Amino acid sequence: MPWKCPVCGTINRDEDLVCRICGAYKPEATTKKISQTPRESIAAVAIVEVLESPIESLIGRKFEFKINTPGAIITVGRAVENQVVIPDPAVSRRHMRLIVTSNGVVVEDLGSSNGTYIIEGNNERLIKVENVGRQAVLKIGNTKLRIYLTHR
Repeated sequence: MPWKCPVCGTINRDEDLVCRICGAYKPEATTKKISQTPRESIAAVAIVEVLESPIESLIGRKFEFKINTPGAIITVGRAVENQVVIPDPAVSRRHMRLIVTSNGVVVEDLGSSNGTYIIEGNNERLIKVENVGRQAVLKIGNTKLRIYLTHR
């Protein structure tokens, strides 16, 4: 039976002992009590910067999020419920989420209509779920974003 990650909320296959996104253990996969498990700290700032957009007022805008523990989730999309709101008509209401881990940022497309692309040099590559490391340039709709982590 599939299980939901207690850290990031991702649905994982029953045979997986750790979350495919953030690496958290399956709740019944460990015998340690939660009070015995040391809490990892990463003390970073996640920044989402708008590089290009049909919405001119967004260009150059930076959204900053203080991150203390791995598994923090930042939602990006057109709907006002997102932490990063991009009112580009080609961006889905719930377009993607960014999951901050100790190994960098995991980008997960949430079934958007136009996809999420990582830009590497002059190439764009469609991604579904991918750890992009500490920084990356992404394209959603007609908007180009740079995401990166800095230490506090």
